Amino acid sequence: MAAITVYYDGQCPLCGREVALYRRLVEPDAVCWRNLADGPAVLDGEGFELAAALALLHVRDASGALQVGLAAHLVLWERLPLLHHLARALRRNARARRCFERIYLWFTTHRPGLRRRRREGHADG
Repeated sequence: MAAITVYYDGQCPLCGREVALYRRLVEPDAVCWRNLADGPAVLDGEGFELAAALALLHVRDASGALQVGLAAHLVLWERLPLLHHLARALRRNARARRCFERIYLWFTTHRPGLRRRRREGHADG
């Protein structure tokens, strides 16, 4: 199976924890991890902008196609023993996929505020 490439926000504490978990679960040669915090050269020749990559997860799948947002997560989750069944189920069920997409988009929109609230010691957000 060809490797996929995951572009992630290494400066985001939540994203960093998520990626650390994924790294423990996935076969080392199944994913090439690209930390966007390493600088603009990470995206040289990739065909998308840093701002877009920081806003939504970007994954280059095994065929070389770029997947963004929930579609990117599904490509990654298919490589993970604990999540590949969920990824396959979401691919088959359009209604559930739309629901997960809405949740993901809500989370990415509110992620900076959630991080701020956590730093300030608020437990309700």
